[in-house]
Amino acid sequence: MRSGGAARGEHPPGIRREAPVLVTVYPVLDYFSVCPRCGYAAEASKTVRTFADGATDSETHITCGMPCGWQETR
Repeated sequence: MRSGGAARGEHPPGIRREAPVLVTVYPVLDYFSVCPRCGYAAEASKTVRTFADGATDSETHITCGMPCGWQETR
């Protein structure tokens, strides 16, 4: 019987063991929001990872346009 979790070197669902063969970062030009910490305009970029089998995954990174330090990843 197998137990859940990361036992025996297993990875959580959605986490790939192999490294991507291509990583591309795109600016998100239609992102209009403000930093929740200081109120300045926020900026966003999308990171897309492509793997050898053609599968992709992506994350959106949101940061403050000024150096207050706020950031979020979705």
